[in-house]
This record gives sequence, structure tokens and C-alpha cells, in this order.
Amino acid sequence: MMPPGDSASSDVKATHAIPEAAAAQQTQIGIVGGGLSGSIAAVVLGRAGYDVTVIDRSAVYPDEFRAEKIAGDQVGLMQSLGILASIAADSAPFAEVVNVRRGEVIDRSYNQHFGILYKDLVKAARAQLPAAVRFVVGRVIDVQTGPQRQFITLHDGTTIEARLVILATGMSTPLCGIGRRVVRPKQSMSFGFNVEPAPGDTFGFTSLTYYGEHGSDAIDYLSVFPIGGALRANLFTFHQLRDPWVRRLREDPKTALLEALPHLGRFLGDFRVPNKVQSWVMDLSVADNHRRDGVAIIGDAFQTSCPAAGVGVSRLLTDVDRLCNVYIPQWLAAPGMGVDKIGQFYDDPIKRRTDMRAERLNAYRRSLSLDTSLIWKVHRSQVYLRRRALGWLRNLGGADARAVASRNA
Repeated sequence: MMPPGDSASSDVKATHAIPEAAAAQQTQIGIVGGGLSGSIAAVVLGRAGYDVTVIDRSAVYPDEFRAEKIAGDQVGLMQSLGILASIAADSAPFAEVVNVRRGEVIDRSYNQHFGILYKDLVKAARAQLPAAVRFVVGRVIDVQTGPQRQFITLHDGTTIEARLVILATGMSTPLCGIGRRVVRPKQSMSFGFNVEPAPGDTFGFTSLTYYGEHGSDAIDYLSVFPIGGALRANLFTFHQLRDPWVRRLREDPKTALLEALPHLGRFLGDFRVPNKVQSWVMDLSVADNHRRDGVAIIGDAFQTSCPAAGVGVSRLLTDVDRLCNVYIPQWLAAPGMGVDKIGQFYDDPIKRRTDMRAERLNAYRRSLSLDTSLIWKVHRSQVYLRRRALGWLRNLGGADARAVASRNA
């Protein structure tokens, strides 16, 4: 059976991997970057029968501190893309989250979550690649684009010719003349580490979200949740890399946490942090000069999001869905791959709404955490009072209502 939209690709070998130093290849779609967005795009396109080649530096994705939890609309998006079941099988599912501020429970939320390390998330996505999708291990040094054919050059001289290139390169150096405009440098700083209860003790929750107590602590929230048989903590802050508190957190995380969140001990007790604290500094940036023939950019390569906003994975899944399920079938059904076609994806109303929502949340989470002006103090109080009231109303519905909410999440 010929791949949809390109009968000329029937001579491509249907092998799952080719040697790093292979000769020039012909393919319909070349995907540069095999992280989460690139791998999921390859799964969706490969299942649809397209001739796809993925190029990434790493045969096994390295251990990076990135997204470690799937929740909210991400669950439904993964379900619609047909990838949720495999990812869920490798994750720690949970539904109840105890939400706390200044040592007092605000409410309890009940929605489906899946805790999974980013490297395992990518591994689970790559495991679903159809056998006909070629995975090339190599470093891309150049991408030449045009209205008909695109050429990807690897560091070993290999050239891959494609009708369309998808750049899923995350925050790596842009290719083919595409730039990156930094909107807000060092927007936030996030930390990841495991937590354990005192010997012989247990935590009284499955998952906990503990919000910053004061604007001066520069903390949005601490999220504690199950992952890989352990409890993982993700701390989202607006600290700068050289802040003395950041150094204290790395050297003595328990003392630094209790210094910033003095009532946290009510919920974690005499906890310990058994492993090294990982960190990630996020610059908010957007692609610049990106409307070009033959190349579409997705995920963080197009726009980055503040980790505290929790919408980065939602954005990349939306990009994959709109590009792979809506536009690529139309584009490959007709000759050419000019900028007029590519622009349809960037102008897609659903993609634009998702991107703009991320921009709003980037600013909102920062102001909610840091702004000490009267208007934000009042707003902050209203936010948590409203949540307390809604939580109280939910409790009136009883356990049956919460179970239904969890199942329908």
C-alpha cells in the first residue's frame, strides 16, 4: 500500500531504524527532534500510513527535568491522539489532590493524573512508533527548504529529502534561518526531587499541592505526587539562578523549603530528600521569521511556556493534533509545500487560542505569586476564598459525587 499523498515514496525501505551513516534517503515527512512532540507526531503520522523519518541525537532519551505529570486537558488530548493507554501503563495514576496554603487545606480536587518522568514519557511515546517509521540517530546541521522539496543534512554528510519538515527541536538552536525572540528571560525556575517520610511514618495524602505563602517567598506552588514507586516533588518558583535561597535549596532542601513554607511540616512531617535536586530555568520565547516554505514548527520550538502554568504539554499536543490530523493530509494531497500552506497551520484558530491562553497564564501565574500591589492582594484573597467555598460545596455532594467527577475527568 502506497503512503497517502505520495506514490513516489514506495521505494523507501520499511525498516524501523537505519545506520547513522546511511546514504541519502527519500521520505514524505522528516521530523527533526525525537522528544515528546516529535515522537507523538511520528506516531500519529506513521499510523496514518505516511512515510516518516525521525532524526534525533539520542537513541535513548536522556534524563532531563521536564514535564513529569499528565493532567487536565492533556489526558483527553492524548486519548484522542491514541497514545494515552500506553503512556498510562508506564505511569502512576492518581485522582485526589489535597490543596493547601499557609498550613490550611483549601480544598480537595478530583481529576485524573498520571505521574511519569519525562524520559519515560518520551520512551513510552517512542515505543508506539509504527515499524515503518525510520528513526535516525544523528545531529542535524542544516535544513534547506523550498516550495517543493526540503533537504535535511546530518553531521555525517547524510542527506534526507522530504516534502515537509517538522521542527520539533524544543529549545535547541533554530535551523534554516528561523530565529528565536526572547519575550521574558529567566521567567521562572523549577526544581524536581523526591521526598520520603520519616522512618516508620507515612504521608497522609496521595498527592499534595502547597501554594506559596507570601509574595516574598517567590514560590507559586509545590506539587507532590506519585511517580515510579516514589513520591516526586515539583517546585515552581520565580527565583533567579543566583538567589542565595536557590543555593540553600540545593545544599539543604528540607531546611530551605521549611524556611520558605514554614507550615509545610504539618503535611510532610520529618521528611527527607534522598536524591539530588534538579532544576530548570525557563526563558519565555517565540519563534521568529518562521513562516517559510516546507517547514512547520511545533511545541517548544515554536513557543515556550512557564512550567508553573502547566500548559506546555497541552500546547504541543494541540500542535500535533492540528498539524498531523488536519493540515498535513490536505497539504500532501496537492502539489507543492509553499508558505501559503504552512501559514494555515500557524493561523489555525484552535492553535492560536491555545498559544494565547499559555501567554495569559504565563503572566497570570507570575503576578499571582509575586505582585504585592493592593489589587493583586485582593485578587489573591478572592481566588483562595472562592476555592474554599467551592470545595465546601463539593464536599456536600459526598463521596459519590467526587467519584463521578474523577471518572469523568
